[in-house]
Amino acid sequence: MQKSPPLAQTRLQRHRLVDLSEDSDSPLPLALRPTEATRESIRIPEERSYLIRRDDYPHPLCTWNYHPEWEIHFIPEARGFVYVGDHIGSFEPGHIALCGSNLPHNWVSPGLVAPGRDYVLQFNAGHLLDAGPRLAELRPLQTLLPLAERGIELRGEEAAEAGALMIALEQAPPAQGLGLFVGILALFARAENIRLLASPGFVSGYAPHASGRHARVNDAIQLLQSNPAITMYEAARSVRAAPSAFSRSFRALTGMTFTDYQRAVRISRVCSLLAETDIAITDAGFEAGFSNLSNFNRTFRQETGMTPREYRKIAKIRTISRLAAGPDAA
Repeated sequence: MQKSPPLAQTRLQRHRLVDLSEDSDSPLPLALRPTEATRESIRIPEERSYLIRRDDYPHPLCTWNYHPEWEIHFIPEARGFVYVGDHIGSFEPGHIALCGSNLPHNWVSPGLVAPGRDYVLQFNAGHLLDAGPRLAELRPLQTLLPLAERGIELRGEEAAEAGALMIALEQAPPAQGLGLFVGILALFARAENIRLLASPGFVSGYAPHASGRHARVNDAIQLLQSNPAITMYEAARSVRAAPSAFSRSFRALTGMTFTDYQRAVRISRVCSLLAETDIAITDAGFEAGFSNLSNFNRTFRQETGMTPREYRKIAKIRTISRLAAGPDAA
């Protein structure tokens, strides 16, 4: 993992975070601090030029994260909120977007539990660009380069076409997959019905410090993910912020109150434990930060529509089905 650059400051245009200093509630430049835990580590398979996978939701990798590789993210059926750079918006079924190198991103569907919600395509654009002069099929990357740093959302028929290619790519063998991969890039490069997500000010002021890109709210999110039992006041104190300013900034960045976000993190943790381990259901609730068993059961049912025991049963059936179908099963 690369070492983060020295501490730096910049004003984030259109970014609604406010400064979290103890003596000021007014918008001011934010200190960028290294937050290595949010950098996703990606390994491209040796037999391919890309990594394609399908993720359940919630998923451990579905967090506010960044990475040097480009990513194309397709969600065929769910709704929720999309965060790309300083862009905060909603997404509908069929949403597909490309995020360039080190552009932070996350797609959140509060309360949703959906197997296979996301198709995720990741690749090292730098390596492919180096081969571009020799391979005409990779020239679309040159067109996309200045746009990818802001994030590109496809719309309309082009989004539907790219989504269909993503679904086919997830099932395709390497030889066939290369053509589908290039086809997706070409669609993004020639598309006219697009929306750029992050603002130019974000890219010019924030991107140069990508390795140390998150401020106090994002540090608090990492604390919450590692310790779901932490209170809002404890989180604010840990990042040296006034609770009132911290609360406002947390909601501005995530679109959720600290309590709502904490509940989503806890439910995500419980779902992972129930699906992937044999830990007792009661212990899973305590491990995820719930201190009261009745509150745990009530909250879990409200968020997922089923009891913890029912969720575990369904998750185990899905795991067994995948194993029986082989490694390429969706």
